[in-house]
Amino acid sequence: MEPWHQEALLKAGALQNAIFNSANFSIIATDAKGVIQIFNVGAERMLGYAAADVVNNITPADISDPQEVIARAEALSLELDTPITPGFEALVFKASRGIEDIYELTYIRKDGSRFAAVVSVTALRDDQNEIIGYLLVGTDNTARKEIEAEQQLLGQRLRDHQFYTRSLFESNIDALMITDPSGVITDVNKQMEALTGCTRDELIGAPFKSHFTDPKRAEAGIKLVLLKKKVTNYELTARDRGGKETVVSYNAATLYDRDRRLQGVFAAARDITEHKQVQAEILNLALYDSLTRLPNRRLLNDRMGQTMAASQRSGRYSALMFIDLDNFKSLNDTRGHDVGDLLLIEAADRLKHCVREIDTVARFGGDEFVVMLSELSVENSESTAQAGVIAEKIRAALDRPFVLQGRQKGTAENTVEHQCTASIGVALFSKRDASRDDILKWADKAMYQAKEAGRNLIRFYEPTA
Repeated sequence: MEPWHQEALLKAGALQNAIFNSANFSIIATDAKGVIQIFNVGAERMLGYAAADVVNNITPADISDPQEVIARAEALSLELDTPITPGFEALVFKASRGIEDIYELTYIRKDGSRFAAVVSVTALRDDQNEIIGYLLVGTDNTARKEIEAEQQLLGQRLRDHQFYTRSLFESNIDALMITDPSGVITDVNKQMEALTGCTRDELIGAPFKSHFTDPKRAEAGIKLVLLKKKVTNYELTARDRGGKETVVSYNAATLYDRDRRLQGVFAAARDITEHKQVQAEILNLALYDSLTRLPNRRLLNDRMGQTMAASQRSGRYSALMFIDLDNFKSLNDTRGHDVGDLLLIEAADRLKHCVREIDTVARFGGDEFVVMLSELSVENSESTAQAGVIAEKIRAALDRPFVLQGRQKGTAENTVEHQCTASIGVALFSKRDASRDDILKWADKAMYQAKEAGRNLIRFYEPTA
């Protein structure tokens, strides 16, 4: 034998020995019937058997999960349309037909523990192409299986977290939206769909500002969030596609990813319209008489202050009239408070029709009303004449009979006619150093002078009197 040929044989033998003794993968060789003939060091390490325990004693099916072997036999029977017996035949059937076969399988160790393996099966043939055995090369797949299981668990947790987050997002009573830094909507909840009358698909990709009555203010709101990182109670008016407008309180904060890179803005818009209405009603109750809807004492005082300041600047006179309804108590006593209330409402309406837009008619309490005339003449005599004309107009209006549709308790509705005159006291004021209380007292004093003189009269306050 040539030296080079002998060296090649030695090298081949060394390679075969290295492969056989490798602990990184199992090599199991069987005869044609499946009985194990070779069981390398890797197989011993992975499975816990000594070669002597298995060689000429068992088949690879005996150290494989029996349920998996049965399942493999059933699957191959369907795939190849031929009955395959569960056992070793199921492990090598494809290889026996010359089909490349690599599959996952659970091996059972000597101590009963299990591990996942990837097995490659090859049929071994002689010179006449007859099968003389099978070679099963296996690698431990446990680590990959653990990684896959961990990834699957993480994936499930992520899906659960996303579902939980989405549930919170959708169940919020506020209209929620996410925009990118330029103000383009990237996500919304159903409340935002309801607020705008648009579907989620229609909203995503649309500019945030386009769904509000003041697009510039809406856009400024986004910029303000990006500048300050957070914005609260920023008022906007949303408009849906049908034109309906809703006042909302916009609260927003900047949104970042896990690496603290800016992603956009998370915003919540709460409908504060019932809230605006409630505020308006509270203000209305605080400043207006609930029966006649005229300004009450508080609002009258505020307007008196404004009128006095205006008179100081312009030098023009203003006038305050104190009006008391004559014979009102007798109506209340005989016809009841419901009818009395109807007269007060009608009297208030008549008073409003007697004055200008810039003047004020207020209910002072009970059957007393106050009328304040603004921007009269700069001359006292001319202002007195102007106030006298309006006072006479008021006296005449209240002197007309009141026809009221009234009802006493327990009776049917009936028509009540009542004659109700008024006593009117008038006080002029301009640059004088007088308080609001002083002016009210002057007008009140003049009104009592009208009553004492016989009622249904007008009297002016005279400072020297």
